[in-house]
Amino acid sequence: MENKKTNILMITTDQQHWNTIQALGNEAIHTPNLDRLAAEGTAFDRAYVSNPVCSPSRSSIITGEYPSRHGCWNIGVELDENRSTFGHQLQKSGYATGLFGKAHFKPVLKEGSFEAPPHIHDREFWKKWDGPYYGFEQVAMLHGHADEDSSHGMHYGAWLAEQGIDPQQYFGPGGGYREGSWELPEEYHYTRWTADKTIDFLDKQDNIQPFMAWCSFQDPHNAFLCPEPWNSMYDPEQLPLFIEKEGEMLDKPMLHRYLSEDRMDEMDIEVTADPGHDTGGLQCLGHTNKKIGYERARKWLASYYGMISLIDYHIGRVLDKLDELGMADNTMVVFTSDHGDYAGNHGLWLKGPIHYDDILRVPFLVRWKNKVPAGKRTSSLISLVDLAPTFLELAGLEKTDTMQGVSQLHTMRHPDESSREWCLVENRAEPNFYVKTLIMDQYKLNYYLEREDGELYDLTEDPREFINLFDDPQYKDMKLKMLMRIIDIYGELEKPIPPRQSFA
Repeated sequence: MENKKTNILMITTDQQHWNTIQALGNEAIHTPNLDRLAAEGTAFDRAYVSNPVCSPSRSSIITGEYPSRHGCWNIGVELDENRSTFGHQLQKSGYATGLFGKAHFKPVLKEGSFEAPPHIHDREFWKKWDGPYYGFEQVAMLHGHADEDSSHGMHYGAWLAEQGIDPQQYFGPGGGYREGSWELPEEYHYTRWTADKTIDFLDKQDNIQPFMAWCSFQDPHNAFLCPEPWNSMYDPEQLPLFIEKEGEMLDKPMLHRYLSEDRMDEMDIEVTADPGHDTGGLQCLGHTNKKIGYERARKWLASYYGMISLIDYHIGRVLDKLDELGMADNTMVVFTSDHGDYAGNHGLWLKGPIHYDDILRVPFLVRWKNKVPAGKRTSSLISLVDLAPTFLELAGLEKTDTMQGVSQLHTMRHPDESSREWCLVENRAEPNFYVKTLIMDQYKLNYYLEREDGELYDLTEDPREFINLFDDPQYKDMKLKMLMRIIDIYGELEKPIPPRQSFA
């Protein structure tokens, strides 16, 4: 009996800037397979995250909830395994579900955590265990970035051991601080492994049972370490200039000004980790072009582009497998990233609570042959919190009571008919530092709770976010309107759960 439901393939990267696809405007980068998806599907130019940090964003993707509801408000916080995910719901509807690559729903540094050392290096456990995990029946996981000690853990680490690879030759201890060319042979790189595991899953499908597969790459996240020939693919001097402007921080909030003056230690903010290590909080802002030097910053960007091109190559292999199996016409393919990277713009790198679009906005492509327009670009707003309800509607299911996103299925079919008027980003960067961002058609507001300053941008007139209108008297009414809209939005989002059953 032939499968009558639509298959779902979600491909994600980790920390990919929105402007890193050649077909969508960046002529300096080589991305033939993402270009292929864009040509065969629709590109959402205004896709936003619910949170610009890995664990909260990924938790929102699978639950359809904002961090303030699902509870995983930063990395180092665990998503409750009992929370309903689109994987659970799709399984109930008969879908085979699989997750291959990075998960990061649990702390990765806390001893005793399922996704942290020493458990991730228990080779015998990972040889035998393949799920279920957060609604995914079959999983093949890894975590870590570049040569971090955690990068050779979980299923990937067990596989490396089977190949006779000594992890000490290429990974840790420590790790995560090297940059440039990585001597790890590309055939043993985790990007290839993630694609291989996804392809293995696809090979096992029978065109009778529908499937949902998540191919989850963990690059181009720092450290900027990339195997050859990919690391040498780009000349640092031939890449786009960083987006920055002399004196641009002068009308920005205190956080921006202190950063540009290198006085972070004087701020009334709790910083609990090594400033040199990426933990997802304020300390991620420790790298600026001024501090690391422009020559080194350009090399970072070249490696970053190389990592993306390596991923793109393996995305092509996954797409080719769909074609080979005759599944491409009956599979919705979604490509996006869990959040962006400042990528040198505004003098910044990595991610943090300064909410430029560089980290809030992500690439988003959807291909569903003969259902979604080919070669189309749209400015209709979409949030990653919308993925779960979209997948459920695609499967003929209602979204659950807890889901706060909206299905984008109609907009995917009719890209100029938007399904939402706003996008919301929550970022509790530290317990006492909370940023909320509201993006609407033209304006964007960054509101720092319990602080007097903020940001307001006209994205039509000032898409690079150089001019802060927050304290401009001419925009007082717009600022008030945006602040009141945030209050109204939370009134909508805080729908009582469970619903009321009785009046007494």
